[in-house]
Amino acid sequence: MIALPVIWSRVLPKKLYVYLLKELASLFFLSLLIFTFILVVSRLGRMADLVINKGVDLTDIVLLIFYSFPAYLTFTFPMAFLLSTIVVLGRLSSENEILALKANGINLRSLLVPFAVLGFAIFVVGVLNTTVLVSHAGDAFRNTVVTIAKKSISVEDKEGSFNDSIPEVVIFIEKVDKKNRDLSGIFISDDRDEGVRQTISAERGVVNLDTNTLDLSFSLRNGSVHRWEKVTDTYRTVAFRDYVFAMNLMNVLPRISEVRRRPHEMGLRELAARYRAATGPEKYDYLLDLYKKFTIPMAAAAFVLVGVPLGIRRRAEGRFSGVVYSLLIFVSYYVVTALTENIGGQFSISPLLVSITPNLLVAGVGLYLLKDLNTEEQTRPSGQWKTALESLIAKVK
Repeated sequence: MIALPVIWSRVLPKKLYVYLLKELASLFFLSLLIFTFILVVSRLGRMADLVINKGVDLTDIVLLIFYSFPAYLTFTFPMAFLLSTIVVLGRLSSENEILALKANGINLRSLLVPFAVLGFAIFVVGVLNTTVLVSHAGDAFRNTVVTIAKKSISVEDKEGSFNDSIPEVVIFIEKVDKKNRDLSGIFISDDRDEGVRQTISAERGVVNLDTNTLDLSFSLRNGSVHRWEKVTDTYRTVAFRDYVFAMNLMNVLPRISEVRRRPHEMGLRELAARYRAATGPEKYDYLLDLYKKFTIPMAAAAFVLVGVPLGIRRRAEGRFSGVVYSLLIFVSYYVVTALTENIGGQFSISPLLVSITPNLLVAGVGLYLLKDLNTEEQTRPSGQWKTALESLIAKVK
């Protein structure tokens, strides 16, 4: 009897491609929702404090959560894709579907096609997210924060304590009659003008805040104004019976254009402009952040090479091994990212090489796992790692 060699030349039927894409897409969006929700939950405590203790509108809180999504999606896109890849193929392997494909002479490497298609789509969407959405969402987030700050400024509900919620202005009110809105024992320190320092004290007064124009005014009675002018080094004291201290909070609070944006929140043009204008280490950092706009989303494409073989070999590892493997790979990926950035900054290694190195390492590991994908005996992923490590140690000795 002549033993015929197994020829791995057949590819997957189109129906199976469509089936895999549907399964992968549904699990991907579910994983994306879960991972993003976990990251959002980490900030819910702070959000709840704003609603309960600061009186912030629930609508503003929802907007803050919505505007923070793009920054989270930068990381949850590749993480959800890796998990869905391993779980989908692991389920097929546990149900002996992979074994059936091999028995019919299907080249298991053809499984890369549907996963590569979705991985490339996620890469494209990820690049659009990091280059466009993160920047616009960051601006909207900071604008909402400033708007909340304007709404939440209150000077009449902090009795017996120093209120510094207005920049460069400190207000102390000894007692507040909330029914009549009368104030007593008022002290105001105004340092908005660097050339003039003034302190105002009054026995009684009333405060008014127009929430539309943000005009704040104190109608004060029976007090004094202490004023020091730096240029002439002149100190003046004026006693008054009635005095109005007014200011517009729109001019005091920071404008959105003046709020410092972090590099990952900048668009490509702004990063390029900052890179051209920067000198020294900052120039290196800006160029690195520019490349990371593309290399971080590229992780989804690199995860195809490592996720497919791990998913196929996962049958004997347990139901939750897919989650464990994806978390370990993802954590390792970002540990390597942090290490390469640190080493690259110290030794002035090319920012392009530094940013793409984690993806190259993941792709290299994936190619190693793919080389024996069509062999008859499949070992556990953990066993294969152990074998590779033992082989490496033997070579070193």
